[in-house]
Formats: sequence, structure tokens, C-alpha cells
Amino acid sequence: MYHHVNDRGSFITVEVALFELHMRLLKEMGYRTLHTSDLLDAAFQKSPPHKCVMITFDDGWLDNYVYAYPILKKYDLKAVVFVVTSHVIEKGLRPRSDEGFTTALPSHKECVKMLEGGNGADCVLSWQELQQMELSGLVDVQSHTHSHVRFDKLYQDKDVRLRHLLDDLRLSKELIEQRLNKRCDALCWPWGVYDDEWISTASQLGFKALFTTQTGTNTPQTDLMRVNRLVIGNIGGFSFRKKLFIHSNPWLSRMYVRTFKADRTAH
Repeated sequence: MYHHVNDRGSFITVEVALFELHMRLLKEMGYRTLHTSDLLDAAFQKSPPHKCVMITFDDGWLDNYVYAYPILKKYDLKAVVFVVTSHVIEKGLRPRSDEGFTTALPSHKECVKMLEGGNGADCVLSWQELQQMELSGLVDVQSHTHSHVRFDKLYQDKDVRLRHLLDDLRLSKELIEQRLNKRCDALCWPWGVYDDEWISTASQLGFKALFTTQTGTNTPQTDLMRVNRLVIGNIGGFSFRKKLFIHSNPWLSRMYVRTFKADRTAH
């Protein structure tokens, strides 16, 4: 799970050189990268392929196109970008790092402030950029809801909350399918917040895979309505390899997650 790729490195932002290192390591280690359709196909195979990984980006920030996309092209790796459709703009194509772009892009905190101030055009993706990445065959655009709000906090009444959630998810799904001429089968929950009724609502709309922020390995037994992911962060090659090693083994991954939770609770 990634968010930003630019040189304003933080827990939620990976520096460009480190992101390229991550992608190079995946390529060298023989990992097969998946789109949503690949995941759905693998889930129903008796012997799903080994060494598979999904590279995912949340929110739909401009640096995903400017910096991450050229690196994905360089190493011929697939990725999924979960976009907040209300943030996507009409702005055409902007220059990328492989086209000579060198200007620093905003940090995550700056991007959030820009969005809140109604001036987010310089930090979010355009429909045209999403379309170009889709047409490359490398980037799979899926939903991160339309409005990226906390429905559980905005609406206390359950029926009202579920009605607004339904409308929001439907709009996001329809926009992606209409603007990009593709299927939108996957949804990533903002902040990892959801419950069984939210899952049921998304399922009614035809979503076939729901992505969480829950840490863990996905196996053929994993519920596609609760797909696990790994937060990567601004880490070097050793730490990246360590995460791959731990979470490539379902048993070791479960033990690691349990130990980490117990240690965090103790502190």
C-alpha cells in the first residue's frame, strides 16, 4: 500500500529513488504483479500462481503519474490506483519525470490543505492522466469512494448512513466505468473503516473485491471482501526485503502481526 511517491519522504510518502528500488527488487525477485481482474481470476483457480503481489496506491495523487508511473513502465510492472472520484479533475496531461519534469510536488500535508482550500488541482490526477495510464495496460484504476468521508461520523442514523454510502459508491463506480470505459470491480475503504453492512452495500453494487488496511498475507482462503494489504512507507531495500519475506509466508505473517499487536498493546 502506497500513497505518494515524491521526494518529500514520510511515513505516507516514499522517495522516488526508494520507490524505484522497491520496484527493481520485485522485478529481480521474480514477483508477478496483479490487476483486479488477475486477482479475481487467481482466487478461483485450484492452483493459483505463486509469488504474486499487488502494488496499490490510495487517493489518486498527481505524483503517482509524474513519478511512479514512469518507474512502473521502466520495470513493466502492474499497479492499481484507487481514486477518490470527486477529486479527479479535467486538466489534460502534465509533464512526468521521464519527460524532464523536475519541479518539487507538494507534500501530503500540503496536498490535504490544498484540497480543503479548494485548490487541489495541482496535486491530484486528471481523467486524462488516468486514461493514459489505463491505456498503457499497466495501471488499473479502481474506486476509493467518491467523497472520501467518514460516513460513520457524518451520519448517526444507520439507514441514512447506508443510503449515503450506497449513493457515494454508486457514483464513484459509474464515473470510473463511464470515463475510462472499463469495469470497476474493486473498492478500497478510506482509513480502512467498514463493517458488515458496508460490505453488503458494496456487494449490492457489484464490487467483487474490497481492500482494507488490515496487515497480512492473502491466500486462496482470503475473503475477497476483506483483502489484506501491507503499508510500505519510506523504507530501504533491507526493510523492504524483510517485509516481503515475512508476509510471503502466511503462518509467519500471522505470527508477526499477532506479536506486533501484542507489543503495541503492551506499550
